[in-house]
Amino acid sequence: MPHQSEKDAPDEPCSICSQLLDEEYAFQKYAHEEDNTYLPGAAGRLTVVKDLQLYSGRKLLLQQCPECGAYYLYRTDYEYLVDGSEDEEFLTRLTKAEAAEYLNRPALS
Repeated sequence: MPHQSEKDAPDEPCSICSQLLDEEYAFQKYAHEEDNTYLPGAAGRLTVVKDLQLYSGRKLLLQQCPECGAYYLYRTDYEYLVDGSEDEEFLTRLTKAEAAEYLNRPALS
């Protein structure tokens, strides 16, 4: 039972989703570890339902909470620089309707 938007949300979020905001962001830059940020550990407990961008260096994954069924979209982006790379991670909680659209979408290669 997904709790995507405010009106979809249950009274008590599960132990995983209660640790995640509707939108999470992380940024890592090579050789600047002191400035790096990471997604909350709870994001690592989500399971991949569908890889929406096969064979790409940039990830686009539909993920789901194993406890309550909430759906999330996980995507990455990166930029190569002379002195390394900058990597970004995005995690967005989806509404039921948004999740349905991704579930029905063919994977891109």
